[in-house]
Amino acid sequence: MLEKTIRLIKYCQNINAGMNNIPAPHLVATEDQGSLTLNSPKHTPQQVVISLPQAALAGSCNNIKGPHTFIIFVLEKGKEQTRTQSDNLYLRTAEMLEQLLTKIVDDISGNNSSGQCPLLCGMELVAVEIIPEAGRFGGWNGWSATLTLE
Repeated sequence: MLEKTIRLIKYCQNINAGMNNIPAPHLVATEDQGSLTLNSPKHTPQQVVISLPQAALAGSCNNIKGPHTFIIFVLEKGKEQTRTQSDNLYLRTAEMLEQLLTKIVDDISGNNSSGQCPLLCGMELVAVEIIPEAGRFGGWNGWSATLTLE
């Protein structure tokens, strides 16, 4: 019943594979856990936080299906900044999020050299909501993308 959830967790753990400029993600279950993770100990300027996938499962015993939703946060610690520095922070984190979203689309659709990622086999990206973030997890700014897969 949780097969897709387990595969999504494994995929998210290694989402930055082959991407030298993207830090390893922190997988969290709650906002509090994200705050504790990011604010102790010191971390590099940019961070990726991924909420553990949530599932709404329905169907018969032989055909369980439903959406799986998770959120990718690409953040940078917000300090007192000039307008230009703040604009650049949002540009940097948007570029990183774009790379991650492109990788997910390519891994689901098989548009990369190794074909479809086996962990995403049988899944389809049905919705993405992208939101700017300010002061998240105790003072981190950047972007989040809520992804829904079926």
